Amino acid sequence: MGSWNGAYFFPEDEKAAATYDALAEKLGGPESIAPQKAIMLADVVRYEEMKELLRADIKARGLGAMAKNGRQQYYKENKSVAMLAKIIDQERRQLQALGLAQKTKDPPDDDLNDDGFDEF
Repeated sequence: MGSWNGAYFFPEDEKAAATYDALAEKLGGPESIAPQKAIMLADVVRYEEMKELLRADIKARGLGAMAKNGRQQYYKENKSVAMLAKIIDQERRQLQALGLAQKTKDPPDDDLNDDGFDEF
């Protein structure tokens, strides 16, 4: 086991290095992380950076736009939306594998007709 700190993975990005170090502390400190987990943790930090870029793109260009091809007109989705969803899902799986996030599964609902209105 080596000492995998944020500066090792992100030498030019202090914010990413600090994020990595904070997550590493939750796992017991950089010196106790196995190389495989260190790489997974660095991937989580990179996912955060990619999410910021994709959200900025979605904010700038919107969810989609009308496009025209000759006489045909159609709605063209912003591909950043689908990419953002994939990255969020992958990041969630990485965090679960590292033990930093719990697996979420909704408990089975016994009474599907109960809308909670009776509590008022």
